[in-house]
Amino acid sequence: MNKLTRREMLKLVGFGAAGMALAACVPPQAAVAPAGESAAAVSAEPVSITLIESWFGVPQFTESIEPVTKALSQKMMDEGLNIELHSLILADHGTKYPALYASGSDFTMAFDAPWNKMNSLRDQGALLPIEGLIDSHGPTLKEEITEKIYNANFTNDHLYGIPTAYYYGGTGGTMYREDLRQQWGADAPTSAGGWPSLESFLAAVVKNAPEMIPFVNVATQSMTSYAGARRALNPGVTKTGVIIPDPMVDWQLIDEEEYASLVEAAELLRSWWEQGFVNKTDVPFSGQSQNSQVDYVYPGRAAACVENEPEYKQIDQTKQMQSSNPDAVLAGVDLTGMRSGKFKGRGSLKQWNFIVFNANAPVAQQEAGIQYYNWLTSSQDNMDLWLMGIDGVNYKKEDNLKFSEIEGTDAARNYRRQWYVSGVSGRYQRQPVDLPKEAEDALAFFTTESNWDFNPYESFEADTKALELDAAKLNGVYDEATHGINTGQEPTADAIAKMKQMLDGAGRQEYKAKLQKQLDDYIAAHKA
Repeated sequence: MNKLTRREMLKLVGFGAAGMALAACVPPQAAVAPAGESAAAVSAEPVSITLIESWFGVPQFTESIEPVTKALSQKMMDEGLNIELHSLILADHGTKYPALYASGSDFTMAFDAPWNKMNSLRDQGALLPIEGLIDSHGPTLKEEITEKIYNANFTNDHLYGIPTAYYYGGTGGTMYREDLRQQWGADAPTSAGGWPSLESFLAAVVKNAPEMIPFVNVATQSMTSYAGARRALNPGVTKTGVIIPDPMVDWQLIDEEEYASLVEAAELLRSWWEQGFVNKTDVPFSGQSQNSQVDYVYPGRAAACVENEPEYKQIDQTKQMQSSNPDAVLAGVDLTGMRSGKFKGRGSLKQWNFIVFNANAPVAQQEAGIQYYNWLTSSQDNMDLWLMGIDGVNYKKEDNLKFSEIEGTDAARNYRRQWYVSGVSGRYQRQPVDLPKEAEDALAFFTTESNWDFNPYESFEADTKALELDAAKLNGVYDEATHGINTGQEPTADAIAKMKQMLDGAGRQEYKAKLQKQLDDYIAAHKA
């Protein structure tokens, strides 16, 4: 096993000066317990465990992470659990943390998901199956995770990560500048009115603030590829041009009916492009990342963008924007029609946010990692400390699972563990005391399983190795084929026809047939 020193690990992940303070939390090598024994039972020294986290950009509140991590370790030891927790937060998580696996590093666990590096690392043998460890060292953790979710997240008869404990869906819509809408007297968009109801505000932006992009539409957050989502506009077409089992779509392959919903979205986007409601290119600002909120809305370059769970996120995003623009107010609204009862959303019991375990780590650390999450789920106080920080320092605990900010602190820079790196959250998550009623209603909606249709073949996973050559060819064509659709730059009929022609020429139909065969075989094997 390659035991990296702290300096070697930092060099490998390319941490700069800003990350050094966090990286100082990387522990020394923990002692390995004899076979069949837990290290905590045979050593007076605490078992050191390291969690690699992704924040999709290093958080603003780095200075508060280490005190909270130390407080967690101390609370565990005070309660008889001899574990010392450390965190390593990587800004470029997607590229840097797989390098740690490749090096043989013995960090304990990491945040990952199938939409990130989880599947490839699993197939390489880098991830540890953890169902046995949960059975032996995580009884409270296992009880906490909804049984249906626990069972749905097995792959090839193994569980490779701790999923989010409770169902968590998401509606699609927009986040927009409510202060500007009120100032200009534009109509407010509504869920029942869908995406066209946003046009009154977009027209007001064109008239009153011509220097702003009314609706920023970037490649990674296009209205056609993302905003629609949840069935209303987005048919779930993958880069192969084929609908494959996906958390938000039915378990069926693409047909012309599904393309019809793409046409609906593309026609609306084309109309917006012609009216000057969206940026004329998918990269409005050269050299900038493709984050609609951070790069465009927060600096005042754009007035609206795509967002998921927009009603729920509006308070937090307003606080973040007010750090640099105190008068700005953001408002979010679901524009898919789900909350107005037009249809049920498509959900998945595969929650797609996991804490995965390093197969290279010593057994003692693997056991302690499960014990840590078992300890977290044993009390609300433990989860409060993990998710919120220190009461009276990072937040103020309020009744009914609410919290308030500490007077005089910057909410945007205060400690908060993001829910998707928590491993479990669900019923433990506190909400701000100023959360508006519409946000509470939105949260209740997308965390209620009965509001969603679930796939009947939840545990099916395509054999991507058998399809990778076909997929690679299709992936190389997809971006070009859909560029005119996702930007609004081409007339819809022409763009759709070109997309079909290009993808079919690259082997879409053959790929579809192979994938359909896999699905048919799975269904046949799992008939009752």
